[in-house]
Amino acid sequence: MPIVNTLDIKDKSSVNVGLFGHIDCGKTAIAEVLSEFVSTAGIDAHPQSKERGITIDMGFTSLILEKFLVTLVDLPGHADLIRTVVASIDIIDCAIVVIDAVHGAQIQTGEHLIILDSLGINHIIVALNKIDLISKEQLNPMIEKVSSFFKSTSFGSDVPIFAVSAKNKNGFEKLKKGLLDLLNKIKVKRDKSNDLIIPIDHHFPIKGIGTIITGTILQGTIRVNQNLNIIPINKSGRVKSLQIFKQDVDKAEAGDRVGIAIKGLDYKAVFRGCYVVSNKENFISGNLFKSKIYINKYYKASLKFGIQTHITLGMNTIPAYIFPFKEINNKFIAFNPDENDVNFDAIISTIEPVLTKNLVFLKNKQSKNYEKFLISRLDLPATTLRIVGIGEIIEIYEHPPTLHKFKIKYGIVKNSNHPQGIIVNNLAKSLTGAKKIIGKKLERPFDKVIDTFGTKGGVVVSLKEKKNKISNGDQVILKELRSFNIKQGQTSNL
Repeated sequence: MPIVNTLDIKDKSSVNVGLFGHIDCGKTAIAEVLSEFVSTAGIDAHPQSKERGITIDMGFTSLILEKFLVTLVDLPGHADLIRTVVASIDIIDCAIVVIDAVHGAQIQTGEHLIILDSLGINHIIVALNKIDLISKEQLNPMIEKVSSFFKSTSFGSDVPIFAVSAKNKNGFEKLKKGLLDLLNKIKVKRDKSNDLIIPIDHHFPIKGIGTIITGTILQGTIRVNQNLNIIPINKSGRVKSLQIFKQDVDKAEAGDRVGIAIKGLDYKAVFRGCYVVSNKENFISGNLFKSKIYINKYYKASLKFGIQTHITLGMNTIPAYIFPFKEINNKFIAFNPDENDVNFDAIISTIEPVLTKNLVFLKNKQSKNYEKFLISRLDLPATTLRIVGIGEIIEIYEHPPTLHKFKIKYGIVKNSNHPQGIIVNNLAKSLTGAKKIIGKKLERPFDKVIDTFGTKGGVVVSLKEKKNKISNGDQVILKELRSFNIKQGQTSNL
C-alpha cells in the first residue's frame, strides 16, 4: 500500500499498536507494508538506524482500519535497547508480536512477551514473517511450533497467527483483518475529561515555529491556545498549533498521537521522561519509595538486599537500588529474598528523582497509572532473562525511612557448670563490650546475658529452661536489631 500525505482522521477512534519481536524479525518491514502515513518520528528516522541497519528508537506510522486510526509503534529488537521497548508500554493498547519464520521464537521474543504481560498488555496477535524463506512444507510445522511456544506463556496457544512475507507483501489482508478483529474485541476506553497527561517521546525545533514536542495523550483533552506545564523541568507555554499526523486540528483527545508547537519553550531543556500536563500538582517527584514487589516467575537470578536494578516509570528508565524488608511489630526488618519470596515489600532508592503520579490523585482515577513500574536487570547478559518483575508504589518518602537489620554474634560455651552460671566467650571482645550486652536476649535454648565474666569480654548467660542440657563448646547466638537509614542512591549489603 502506498504511503499517503494525509489520512482521513475525521470521526476515527485512535488506537496504538506496538510491534514487538527479536532483532531482524522484520518489524519495521511489516510497519512499512501496513502503514499509510509516516510521522516525523517515523520508520527508522534515527540517524543511527540508517547507519547500523537496525531500529534504534521507537518509530510511529499510521493507517486507517474502518473506524480506527491505528498508530503503529515500531520498537527495536536489539537486546541492548530493551529500555526503549519498556518505555513504550504506557502508550500502547495492544501488540503485534513478529516472529521470524526461519528461526521461530527467540530470546527477545520471550523477553518482550514478559514485558507485555507484566504491564497488562493482554491482547496480541502474531505476524509470522519471512515465509518467503521457507517452503510450503515447512510452514505448518513452524506455525505449530509457534503455537506450542505461546502455550507455555500467559497468552496461551489460541493467539491468532498470521503468516506473512513483508518482502513480497503477501498475507497482509488477513493480518489487517486479524488486527481489526482484535481492536473490535478490546473496546479501548479513553479518559477524555480528566486533567491532561502526555508523556513526551520526541522533541525538536522548527525554524520559524519553535519547539515541537510529540507524544500520545494518556488522558484528557488538549486545545490550541491552551496554557500547559512541562514537568519536571517546571516550564510552561502556550499551544501555538496542534497536529495529528501532520494535520492541523483545534483539539486532540486521549489516545491521539499529537505534535504540539509550544511557544516560548527551549527544546534543549526537554528530555524523554518529561510530561505535558494541565495540572502539575497531579505529579510528584522523589527518590525513595515504599513499594510492593511482584517477582516474574521466570526470573531466576538472585535479588539480594541493596542490589542495583533498573526501574521504568512511564518513558524513563533509571538505575535504582532495592531494599527488601518484612514488617514486624511496626518495624521494617531487612532480609534477602529467596526463590520462595514471589512478592514482598521493599524500599526503592533511585539514583535520580523519578516522576510519578501523586498517590492522592491516583486514588480517584481508573486510567493507566504510573504507580506501577517495571524492574529489570540490564547488567545481566542478553542471553539471560532480565525482567525481574513489577512494583507498585505504596508511599513516597520526603525523609529517609528507618530500616532494621539483625547483627548476629556467635559465642561458645567455655564452662557449662560454673557456680555463677554458664560462661560464654566471643560474644564480646572486651569488658566494655560485655557490659553493653547485659540483658540482651539470646537464641534458644539460651535466655539472656545476665552478667560479665572476667576482664576479656566473657559473659554469664542463663537458659530458657533448666532441663536443657548444655555442653562445653556449644554455640551461643546473639541477634541484635540495629537501625539504619536508606538514602538516595545508597547501596548496602546484609
